[in-house]
Amino acid sequence: MRALFTVLFGVVSALNLGACKPPSRGTAAVLAPDAGGANADALKQYWQVPAFELIDQDARKFNSGEMIGKVWVVDFFYTTCPGPCPALTSRLSNLHKAFAGDSRVGFLSISTDPEKDQPDVLRKYADKFGADARWRFLTGKTSTVFALANNGFKLSLTGSKDGIESGTHSTRLALVDGSGWVCGFFEGVGDEDSASTARLTEGIHTLLKGLK
Repeated sequence: MRALFTVLFGVVSALNLGACKPPSRGTAAVLAPDAGGANADALKQYWQVPAFELIDQDARKFNSGEMIGKVWVVDFFYTTCPGPCPALTSRLSNLHKAFAGDSRVGFLSISTDPEKDQPDVLRKYADKFGADARWRFLTGKTSTVFALANNGFKLSLTGSKDGIESGTHSTRLALVDGSGWVCGFFEGVGDEDSASTARLTEGIHTLLKGLK
């Protein structure tokens, strides 16, 4: 039991280290598929995303039930972020283009500064990165977003102490399968970008094979 707790603690701690800044070297993917072996193409189901409801860039409700039956890549960001968020969103944009025309792959970008990032603001940001109907930019109650990040996806999100800037958030991308289960995390920015992108792309293709 102690050994199991140590392993689980290490996994959660690793997830919470990715604040809103470029990651260090050597962390191309977290909770990614194992390399080699008979089950090399398999992805583990770690936990199920809890039910939630937010508002997208077109002021439409987005319910987590819409995630069922598709493969999703999810990130947390905010539109006024001067640092890694534009790079993170650009990377998501490249993935969005790579899977253009495949309605089975969806993308969610959830604002960590929902009070400022209202639908009209998100719409301008979405247009800047060429988002179509497959890419939803979400906002809502601050409490909902924080609970979803920290408890739902287990990606660290902390509030600002001085109220001047948005809090720090993870720069990792979450991969979610067609049943709503988190299957892996991949670095969104930094020196390991190309390796992480390759692993994430491979993971998406693997999950697509399992869709009914």
